[in-house]
Amino acid sequence: MSTARLADVVAALAGLSDDGLVTLLRDRPDLPVPPPAHLTALAARAVSRPSVERALAGLDRHTLDVAESVCALAALGPVTPQAVAKALGTPKRQVTDAWATLTRLLLVVDGLPVAALLETLGPYPARLGPPLAALTGTHEPVTTAERLAQVMADAPPAAQRVLDALVAGPPVGVTSGEPGTRWLLDHGVLQRLGASQVVLPLETGLAARGGRTHLTTQPVPPAVAAPTRPAAVVAAESTRAAEEAVRLVGLVVREWSLEPVPALRSGGLGVRELRRLAAELDLAPERAATVVELAAAAGLVVPDDDGERTVFVPTAAAADWSEDELADRWAVLATAWTGSTRMPWLVGTRDDRGTLRAALGPGLERGWVARLRRRVLAALAELPAGTAPGAADVHALLRWRAPRATPPEASVAAVLAEAELLGLTGAGALSTAGRAVAAGEEPADVAAALAADLPEPVGEILLQGDLTAVVPGRPTRELAELLGHVADVESRGAALTVRFTAESVRRALDEGLAADALLADLASASRTPLPQALEYLVRDSARRHGRLRVGGAGSYLRTPDEATTRALLTDPQLATLGLRELAPTVLVSPASPGELLETLRRSGAAPVLEGPAGAVSLGSRAGARRSVRAATLVRRAGEVQVQGPDDAALTALVGRMRQGQTRAEQRDDLPATDPVHTVAALREAASAGSQVRVEVIGASGRPERRRVRPLSVEGGRVRMLDLDREAELVVAVHRINAVGAIDG
Repeated sequence: MSTARLADVVAALAGLSDDGLVTLLRDRPDLPVPPPAHLTALAARAVSRPSVERALAGLDRHTLDVAESVCALAALGPVTPQAVAKALGTPKRQVTDAWATLTRLLLVVDGLPVAALLETLGPYPARLGPPLAALTGTHEPVTTAERLAQVMADAPPAAQRVLDALVAGPPVGVTSGEPGTRWLLDHGVLQRLGASQVVLPLETGLAARGGRTHLTTQPVPPAVAAPTRPAAVVAAESTRAAEEAVRLVGLVVREWSLEPVPALRSGGLGVRELRRLAAELDLAPERAATVVELAAAAGLVVPDDDGERTVFVPTAAAADWSEDELADRWAVLATAWTGSTRMPWLVGTRDDRGTLRAALGPGLERGWVARLRRRVLAALAELPAGTAPGAADVHALLRWRAPRATPPEASVAAVLAEAELLGLTGAGALSTAGRAVAAGEEPADVAAALAADLPEPVGEILLQGDLTAVVPGRPTRELAELLGHVADVESRGAALTVRFTAESVRRALDEGLAADALLADLASASRTPLPQALEYLVRDSARRHGRLRVGGAGSYLRTPDEATTRALLTDPQLATLGLRELAPTVLVSPASPGELLETLRRSGAAPVLEGPAGAVSLGSRAGARRSVRAATLVRRAGEVQVQGPDDAALTALVGRMRQGQTRAEQRDDLPATDPVHTVAALREAASAGSQVRVEVIGASGRPERRRVRPLSVEGGRVRMLDLDREAELVVAVHRINAVGAIDG
């Protein structure tokens, strides 16, 4: 037999310690869900094809080569690690480690692969053919390298070409009487597999390969030839990106708290709204989509129903997040990113139905994305510090680490771009904080890692006579808030450059800041005296600020004198407002106060919003917009994280399975089996041609005991021969309540 029997797997499980069983259940998390009743049920589940395929998805290239070698050599009998090392031509230590992995995962038992492993790897593992014992009518086979060399010494070129192709694999070919194929058949190199098929037998294939099961092997990950960045460069670039990512997410939260944006009827952010946000963030729409997805993943913005429509608003947690230190805010974003199952890089593409995928909308969830992000970070963490590999290099590493679960290179490149945007990497190399994230450390430790690389914040600015100012480093939160109110950013980098304009000063005055207080704050932060031009700009803006006052009628407008009233009434830029004169210094408009306020500002005026009692309303920008709203975080179905059982729960499960196994073995009657065990036992009996006892639920609903020989198990049905009635019957698997071996 070339595969391990189910009874052997049960015995192997019984021989494991409780800790060993817990390790198995932890390494193969699909096995304990739902909890098996006993060890036999666990063994059946462990050797089922879906479970084996899932286990193989996490194995590296070398371990898979060892598995293929075991499956190929097992056709000749039980295999040992020494035999596999010789067949692969790799050091025994490397083979021993891979062998230990396969046995720990219960894929190889007593030197034989489980049947599902052979099925999953295909009919010709390592591209080697079946053994001679499985073939009929063999013709004086060639089974040694010496004999093959003697035979092929006189072979015609056509025969050599055919042999080379079959040695490389697959080992089966179709013949229509070619001279080269006929020659190989006549000399016992090939054997017939059917009327029109020939096969290179396992023994002959091994002889042709010099006793090796694989022509080439790759026992270690591929070498990465990538540039190395200095630690200072990595730290500087990563912290700059981290600070920028936090700033951009903060801007999204601030903008949407002032004016929530509508969601599409199908869900998600519309193209127009995304472009408007991208312009406010000074980003390309693709990067803006990544920023809003990052904010949503961190639970800072969510869709909410305002009674008329669905809009995106900040959550209550966003207010607390905004008050945290920079490193703590970044740790929240980085941790959320690694666990997110969404693919922002698909925003703007179309799905199979032609529907455009929208940011924050459906259709971007993939269950494997969070695992891909962690795998990419792990691959970067395994490289020497400062190594900056490209997407192709990382993809090659991932392909070696898990050949059966490797994503497209484009997805790897997208994840690397997100990591660079977030500051997990700097200049292409993993940062110190990125290594903390890759290691799965707590958010507090991740924040501490970033804080250690952040430069000390500065609270001073260098004011210049051309109405610009330079912050020589990272500004403190207070300074950043001040400059955000009163100046516009011109450039970012090692130093921050801002410019003061009439519009930026007016913005600060709109927020309720007085001119004297504003100048005092700037003077206290400046290393040099205030430039006269800046003082004139602030005081002139303050003098003009608020001369025009807007209220509702729709809305009304009060002017300082009749001449101003006449100028406004004749201004063509204000024609759309429908202004009417009520008094020499009072105008009204059907437009809303907010629309009137913004139109006057675009024309170059400097109005302010007036309250019901005639007092100036401070913070008129926020007052003209919607009031701040906050929603509770509701996690979408695609983002649900399933928490597996902990070690304590697994230990308790092991105890219950051992007790269940004892009870099942002590019973005299035929114990019930679960569907997975039923299928495994019937398939094993069909493969071996052995007899079993089954309990079938008949048409009347009563159980019937039968002694049968299973013939095949396909499509949820079992075809078997009833030995007592000498009749063949086909039964649905779910109607078989129990399966047991026949003693003797």
